[in-house]
Amino acid sequence: MRMVALVCVAAFLAGLAGCVSADEHKQLQAAFDESQAQLAKAERDLSAAQKQIAELNGKIAELNKLLDTNSSGVADLKRERDLFQSRLAELQKKYDDLLKMSSTPVLPVGINNMLRDLAAQYPDFLEFDEKLGMIRMKSDFTFDAGSTDLKPEAKRALALLAQILNNPAIARNEIQVVGHTDDIPIRPGGPVAARNPDNGALSTNRAWSVLGELRTDGVTQDRGMAGGWGDQRPIAPNGPGHTGNVKNRRVDIFIRPTTVPTDIVVSTPGAAPATTRPSTTRPATRPATRPAAAPATGAGGVPLPR
Repeated sequence: MRMVALVCVAAFLAGLAGCVSADEHKQLQAAFDESQAQLAKAERDLSAAQKQIAELNGKIAELNKLLDTNSSGVADLKRERDLFQSRLAELQKKYDDLLKMSSTPVLPVGINNMLRDLAAQYPDFLEFDEKLGMIRMKSDFTFDAGSTDLKPEAKRALALLAQILNNPAIARNEIQVVGHTDDIPIRPGGPVAARNPDNGALSTNRAWSVLGELRTDGVTQDRGMAGGWGDQRPIAPNGPGHTGNVKNRRVDIFIRPTTVPTDIVVSTPGAAPATTRPSTTRPATRPATRPAAAPATGAGGVPLPR
């Protein structure tokens, strides 16, 4: 159950990332990445436990056969059999626990069914990962090359997604929108570079476009945050010589449990009322809070617009 706890911690931290520094944002993403790694390890352990259970069952069957045919040394054979059966019971419990952790959906069954149907309705645009509670938008079908403006069909898909997100079963869940690119660099001085000087800015602005459209379609401002990792979180190898990979150009929408207690008032009394970010307004260049120089490690996400 340690992995489940890590996933919950990562979800909690991710919801706080709307007003953190670049270093803190890196730490939040690292926590989420660790939860995914723990999930992958649980699935590997599941497969190993399944194999060991099969082997132990085979040994127990052999020992039972010997007990039926051999009267000498019966006590020793029984002790060996009982030892194997004890190990088998322990492994079976571990297997059952791992199976629960690796197969338990993040979201209610009805919501999963609706999201699965939506992804099937728009197979060119959407993928749904039930274990992560995540809808993935494929950027090549969602945006024109180098653009942050949503295509009309992508807007229609997001309108249907907003209806699901406003379903009473998950109406308080938070929405984390994360943009990604491949490693094809932005050409300096070109038309794209004026608004997106690098892949970090491009991925962030695309994430804000998606979140802005969801807000236009009725998802309230207090439920969403957006950010971008640029080319720092690929899910497939990029081609040689910075030629990229279509799989890495994506926007991921995570549906998380809320991190705001019901008895906490978000807005400060007397403060200026918050305004919903218009769907057509995105940062013209990199966010103002983004540090001028990249971290020494060269890895990390783009700070989130405040």
